[in-house]
Amino acid sequence: MRIISFDSIVTAVTEMCGRAACDLPPDVLAALQRAKSAETGELAQDFFDQYLRNADLAATERLPLCQDTGFAVFFAELGRDAMLDRGTLYEAVTAGVRAGYKKFYLRKSIVADPLFDRKNTTDNTPVILHLKQVDGDALKLVLAPKGGGSENMSALKMLKPSEGRQGVVDFVVDTVVRAGGNPCPPTVVGVGIGGTAEYAAYMAKNALIREIGAPSPDPRYAELEAEILHKINASGVGAQGLGGGTHRISPLPPCQSAGGGQFELPCGASCGGGVMKYELTPPFDEKTIRSLRAGDRVSLSGIVYTGRDAAHKRLVAMLDAGETLPVDLTGQAIYFVGPCPAPPGRPIGSAGPTTSGRMDAYSPRLISECALRGMIGKGDRNDAVKAAMKEYGCVYFAATGGAGALIANSIVNAEVVAFPDLGPEAIYKLELNQLPLVVAIDANGDSLY
Repeated sequence: MRIISFDSIVTAVTEMCGRAACDLPPDVLAALQRAKSAETGELAQDFFDQYLRNADLAATERLPLCQDTGFAVFFAELGRDAMLDRGTLYEAVTAGVRAGYKKFYLRKSIVADPLFDRKNTTDNTPVILHLKQVDGDALKLVLAPKGGGSENMSALKMLKPSEGRQGVVDFVVDTVVRAGGNPCPPTVVGVGIGGTAEYAAYMAKNALIREIGAPSPDPRYAELEAEILHKINASGVGAQGLGGGTHRISPLPPCQSAGGGQFELPCGASCGGGVMKYELTPPFDEKTIRSLRAGDRVSLSGIVYTGRDAAHKRLVAMLDAGETLPVDLTGQAIYFVGPCPAPPGRPIGSAGPTTSGRMDAYSPRLISECALRGMIGKGDRNDAVKAAMKEYGCVYFAATGGAGALIANSIVNAEVVAFPDLGPEAIYKLELNQLPLVVAIDANGDSLY
């Protein structure tokens, strides 16, 4: 019987948290490089360039690749001839996550209760641990941080046997297309087929840790993977859900389941392809906003405010109560972000966009009653938001999801100005310096989605 030190597991998990947040695995980095070379769309190429720059910055500066450092999901294999010197594996992994998320300035995103008591646990626990007993006397741990935006795009369907192979293809392709830009494409897709509902979901998540591009050893499933990948790429969803043709799919396991003034820059190296680029600074006037068109490239500088769903809910509640809001949103833009803690010497940690659909229930009120002129996020918006944008003059900018470290370099100052008890969901006042954005939905109702 081999005795494994509890403290050694804590130490290993602590370091795993930093590596998983800051370092892209070699297969993922290689896939991004191949995808950039294969892309023909200028906008998609720009996104892939940002992904690669973000990966380099995250690795060298030890900043999280994405601000959403996710649920701490572990897959463990423990040999039957091994045991811990004290405590349990779950306790050791939990202690390591507590230490790692603090040491590497990772965002703590987990709440104590999902419905009634949405109070942040402040240490990103509890963890999720999938434990499998195997032969031997070793312990293998894999950490796969799972962001909420991508997790929300998960889907489960109980197919009838008669739907067969085509039913699987149609469901997977439809799920990816409907997800669009919400899970920060280019998307890695994990699929689980068979078994019970919860086991199929487990297999799908476990499939995500397999090497990208490695086909299933079963030729039938390898052919199925190739067909699904081809149809996803042919859908035109593309990088950030804004067009292009590159995704990657994880193999299927067998039996598994942008004010102030604006000015136009001459088209050239900065905005090739005839796409106009604008330098913008909030607060915006309606004329400026209505002059922007879907697809315009924008560089945004100056002051914006952050806000996610918890902050939006409070703002709307204050409007209902006739109270004065803690920030004046007239002509302003809200950036949908919950940033990572600021490491020493930096104003903020990684700060990429969250899924904008979280704010759809609240945005129309802020647009109509507070003269909000801009929103920054990722993913499509619903019809009510688009109608309010068109009626009152507001534009929706897409930031590059999954490029949190790179975006943080465009933030020169950050301070909490409202709702500090919400932690990463508090309202921050950000000072930006040339944050690159794309007009995803304009005030005329035209949309890249």
